[in-house]
Amino acid sequence: MLIRRLAGLVGICVAAWMLWQTIEPIQMQISRGSDLITELLNPPTSLMRLVSTALMIVGGLLALAALPGGAWLMTAGAAVFAAMTGAMAGSGADSSLWSDEAVLAPFLLVISGVLVFRHRK
Repeated sequence: MLIRRLAGLVGICVAAWMLWQTIEPIQMQISRGSDLITELLNPPTSLMRLVSTALMIVGGLLALAALPGGAWLMTAGAAVFAAMTGAMAGSGADSSLWSDEAVLAPFLLVISGVLVFRHRK
């Protein structure tokens, strides 16, 4: 049980950091006169980051509290995050835009794997 809680805590910390890395540039662009919908949907990577990191944070909190469903929420968020990273890399986006995600996506998938395959007691 300690391993699941520790994995949940690590997942929360990484996802929260990536959530902040998403919110900060959105706030900067909005302060320069852009609107929220444009920032979220053009391209939709910001929205995908917000959704995936929110799922991972909620999943990590559930795992930390030893409640059911946390592993699957963490896995869903990590899968969306990994798919977004692959889409960014495959579309030819500059590597500075997705290099952090390329490092963290496999790590988050491993964390979610620990939560899925480690028994909750």
